[in-house]
Amino acid sequence: MPLKIFHALLMVLGMVLLSCSAQKINGPQKSVSDNGFNNQATGNNLSEVLNFVSGTVKKLDCIAFYKSYTFPQGNSIMPGNITDSLLKKASVGTTVSNQSVTGTATLIYYQDNLAGLLTCAHVVNFPDTIIVRYDNGLGPIKVISVKAEQQNYVRDLPLGGDVEVVAVDKRNDLALLMKKTGEHQELVRVLNCPVGESRELDWGTKVYVMGYPLGKLMVTRAMVSKPARNTGRFLTDALYNRGISGSPVVTLHPGDPGFEFVGLACSASARDISFVKPGKEHLEFNNPDEAYTGELVATHKKMINYGVTYNITTEAILDFLSTNRETITEAGLNPAMFFK
Repeated sequence: MPLKIFHALLMVLGMVLLSCSAQKINGPQKSVSDNGFNNQATGNNLSEVLNFVSGTVKKLDCIAFYKSYTFPQGNSIMPGNITDSLLKKASVGTTVSNQSVTGTATLIYYQDNLAGLLTCAHVVNFPDTIIVRYDNGLGPIKVISVKAEQQNYVRDLPLGGDVEVVAVDKRNDLALLMKKTGEHQELVRVLNCPVGESRELDWGTKVYVMGYPLGKLMVTRAMVSKPARNTGRFLTDALYNRGISGSPVVTLHPGDPGFEFVGLACSASARDISFVKPGKEHLEFNNPDEAYTGELVATHKKMINYGVTYNITTEAILDFLSTNRETITEAGLNPAMFFK
């Protein structure tokens, strides 16, 4: 073999070895599944994505005030014949109470000092009237509570007007809120990112949920356990706590900004537990070594089945925004700017 050809072959072989060595030093590249959803990322990229998303989720506190009217036993008042005058004349007492819910709202719009936020309907949708009846719910009215006022408060948004409910879809558990902010200089971060198709999520796809469970800003990682097909829901194994309703579900994805919005966490599997406990006048009773002989009251509560979380698909969300486009526009928001 001529010397020049031998030297040329050595140079080519050296370049190949150098190339392989460099690829090995770089380490494994991000893995993207066939459907395009990223299932793996470096720590720095993940931190950047979650830091961005954290600025778009807000704690949402809602409180409704009720005026309750109590009616005596033996009355003949039924739900169908209630009037304002009857409430005042036939009731034997009135009280004022409140109900409160904490959830998460995702900022998907901000323009001309108007903020648009996406959340779950059950967070903001309090019943107008609550009725308790005698005879195990079959007899005449015992107490009727009428909603007098509702206040919605979004944390960490510039001061301004009240938080208004623009549109509600009870069936799909979606609500769009709006708040007019005052003039300010601070940056308002919006979830302006690509919207992925929830139906394309597959078994084992990793997702991240960020919101306010128990009122604390937290992120949890989950796997898709039952992909959405022809329904408006998909399941993950996210550890759900009260307050996470309305939290965005994102998955890592190549390109800018490095993630896609793929759903909204809305509820967890739960079971009802019935039990008896000491009456109100014995709330301090807690000695297990003594027999309790006081009044007992029956009650029940919901216990969350942790690790079974339902999420609203992006298909249902986009359909909700499209269906209510006219109402949203009349409120002053531009639907074309959502997720932009």
